[in-house]
Amino acid sequence: MQILTIIGVVVSTTFGVFFISGCGAYLTHKKVITKQLTSQLSSLTEHLFIPTLIFTNFLKSLTLEILHQYIPCMIITLLCFIFGYLLGTLSNKYWIKEKALNSVIILASANPQTTNLQLQLCYGLSKWFAMMTNQPEKQVETTLITTVIIQTVIMTSIRWTIGRSILQQQEMELEMTNLSEPQSQCLMMPLSSQLPFKSENDFQKKSFWNAPLTAAVVSIACICVPIVQTTILSNQLIYNTIFAPLQTISKATSPIILLILGSSLYEIYMGNSASFGKHQSLLYIVFNRILLMPIIGMIIVIFVLSQKIIDDKCQLFMLFLTFCTPSSINILLLAKQYQQSTEEIVAIVLLHSYLLAIITLPLWMIIYLIIFIA
Repeated sequence: MQILTIIGVVVSTTFGVFFISGCGAYLTHKKVITKQLTSQLSSLTEHLFIPTLIFTNFLKSLTLEILHQYIPCMIITLLCFIFGYLLGTLSNKYWIKEKALNSVIILASANPQTTNLQLQLCYGLSKWFAMMTNQPEKQVETTLITTVIIQTVIMTSIRWTIGRSILQQQEMELEMTNLSEPQSQCLMMPLSSQLPFKSENDFQKKSFWNAPLTAAVVSIACICVPIVQTTILSNQLIYNTIFAPLQTISKATSPIILLILGSSLYEIYMGNSASFGKHQSLLYIVFNRILLMPIIGMIIVIFVLSQKIIDDKCQLFMLFLTFCTPSSINILLLAKQYQQSTEEIVAIVLLHSYLLAIITLPLWMIIYLIIFIA
């Protein structure tokens, strides 16, 4: 019975992803959404929607008193990114061997989907977890949701900081490789004579700071000064005029990202774009995320339990799922913003990842429950 519940939750959540993406494809077919509009929405998501999502969720979910309890959760989330980064780098060096796709392989391996799927699972499975662990259902649900929110904030901040650097570095290497002779001679010119050709936007893009990272830093600062956090959340005037509107804005993040995904897939398969032809490399990229990363996650869970770092097996379940989910759709926004030549392959990777995750995600969940919970 529980297996059917797991499959039902995963299928319904994944169907929601495809439904909204399908709406994006339909609106693109009707020319309501254009390629230029998706680029503008991508930029707006980076500078407005995602920062508000980070700020409101972090401020509502954490306080200074309980922050230390989630330090192991934060470390495991960081390990998910680090091992994903290493897996992407090593796999491209030894068996994928697609230098031009290095940034895509790394981002697809290192960036899990931490919000849409996992939040739905929190709501769908908290009652069962409460029965299995003899804990109050509300307590279990709160712990799981807080874990997912922390993961979302950490991964989003890292994604937009390191991910952007990876894409820009790859773009720079490709440009250097494709330089023509006149362009090579231009590189020999004094730096001062090249500066006028660099727009202010070019320098902004290479800055370490970005809107999601700034939102994370501001959120942490507010949490570390409890009176600020209390004032924002408890003062009715401030809450209604500032926090509540920001919360409303943040709720648009996931739908807009999924609309962009649907629009991009429509352009690839129904428009004039040529689809990606290296199917073997495509499968390797997808398998990194949904087959190899879960094995790494299982090893980490076994180590954490053996060392009694985290005793709550329900929370560990949600942390384990971070290694099992398909790649984050946010990497498509990164590609649109900072390396458009990879936009098509990223969209195709995401499509195949979500299709295969309908099978692989329930299997990994069932394996975990059989080993550690049941």
